[in-house]
Parts: sequence; structure tokens; C-alpha cells
Amino acid sequence: MFGSVSRYLEAIKFSHTIFALPFALLATILAFQGIEFQWLNLVWIIFAMIGARTWAMSINRIVDAHFDALNPRTAERAVASGRISKRAMLIFGLLGASIFVGSAAALSLLAFSCSLPVLLILASYSYTKRFTIFCHFWLGFCLSLAPLGAWVAVRETLPAELFLLSIAITSWVGGFDIIYALQDTSFDIKHGLHSIPSRFGTHRALLIARLSHIIAAIFFALFGVVYHLGIIYFVGLLAAVLLMAQQHIVVRKGSLERINFAFFNLNGWIAVLLFIAASVSLWVKQVL
Repeated sequence: MFGSVSRYLEAIKFSHTIFALPFALLATILAFQGIEFQWLNLVWIIFAMIGARTWAMSINRIVDAHFDALNPRTAERAVASGRISKRAMLIFGLLGASIFVGSAAALSLLAFSCSLPVLLILASYSYTKRFTIFCHFWLGFCLSLAPLGAWVAVRETLPAELFLLSIAITSWVGGFDIIYALQDTSFDIKHGLHSIPSRFGTHRALLIARLSHIIAAIFFALFGVVYHLGIIYFVGLLAAVLLMAQQHIVVRKGSLERINFAFFNLNGWIAVLLFIAASVSLWVKQVL
């Protein structure tokens, strides 16, 4: 029933964990400011991220298998093509869910009590394209749970200021997911699936994506101000904003063939860049 682990990791695009993991690590570092750092907590948070990602994308591949099989762009996905059965993918997803719940339990009782609702929220994304054009921002919200969960795991509190980061991530992910969805505009219209490109067309969808990224930049900046992250963070943020702008340059004039480049390469660098800039800023502040 199970082939190589790498086949399953490729099926769920495990490498896309890079979009959320840096923000979970950043929230972890921030949460430990002023208290003794616990390396074991960091390990459990990383395991929780791995488990959550595995669960969410396994469910997504199962739920979307029918539409993926009909779409020429996604027909070769492992579950859609039958190379991995739905049953095997479900077991793989449940393994991820178990890792997530177990890691949360190892962190704190509060983290454990939040773990099951979070699993439901993550699984719900796979159904949103069936009834709302705001599916892109629901995906962003799901990813924005990563830093919130990391903070709860360390501090067992949830400060209002941290939602600045959550809003920034939601807007950033929503914007680039709108761009990614441009590839399936015709398919979504034909099969009654909801997305901003299928509702408003390419030109307006790109305008909404641009607005989303502007909002993201504003809230990333507000987050930096509130947490006193310093000049290094804002230099990194400027570079991240330029990378966001590059996505829109890549897909301008309907140049959709380079969307995968814009989706993964540029956005992966944005997440890593912001994490490094914020971490270095915090380190410099401590040293000085």
C-alpha cells in the first residue's frame, strides 16, 4: 500500500512547508524573549508543523482527487492518477495528525486542547473552493495559525499584537494564491468552482492580488514596529516587498507559464528572508 516516503512527500508538496515554518520559528523566538529558551519546545514545534502540513495536504489531495483528475494541469498528481490510493493517503494524513496532536500534548495542555480544532480548520480549506471566492484568504488564515500556535505553545497566551503578523500572512498568502489560481480560471468556471480569477477575470484578479500584497506589506511593517524589530528587519522587509512586486512582473500581460516560479521560488524566499531579518534584528538588539 505504501511506496517510498519521498513519493508521499512529493504528493503533498511537503517543500511548501517553507511558507509557514519560518513564521512559526519567528514566533517561537519572540515568545522566548525574556525567559529561558527551551530547545525541546522548539523541536516539538517543528514536529507539530510537519504533522500539520502532512495532515492538511493529505486531506486536500483526497478531497480534490476528482477535480484534479479532470484538470490537465493536475491530472498526474499521485492520488488523482491512482499512483497512491485515497486510503493510503488518508492513513498518511492521519499519521501527520497524530504527530501534530502528540507534539501539541508534549508542549502543553492548552496546546493539546487547541490541536483538534486546528486540524478541523486545516482540513476545511479543501472544501472552500466549492462555495466561496475567498478560498485564497482562508488558505492564508490556515498558514497564519503557525505563529499563533507556536506562541501559545511557549507562553500559553495569545497577545493581540501577534495578530498583526497573522493578518500580514493571510494577505500575503491570499495574494499569491490568487496569482496561482490564474492557471485554472477556465477549469474553475467550467466545473463551478469558486475563485477570484474565475469570478472577476485575470485583470481584476491581479489588481486584488496586488492590493492584498500591499496590505501584507503594511501589516508586516506594523508587526515590526510593535515588536521593535529594528532597521535590519525593515531592510529585509523592503527586499521581501520587492520580491512580492516581482511576482506581479512575472505574470504581467498574461504570462502565466511562469506562475510556478512566482509561486514557489519567490514566496519561499520571502518567508525565509523575513525570518532571517527579524532573527538577526533580535540578536543584534540583545548583543547591544
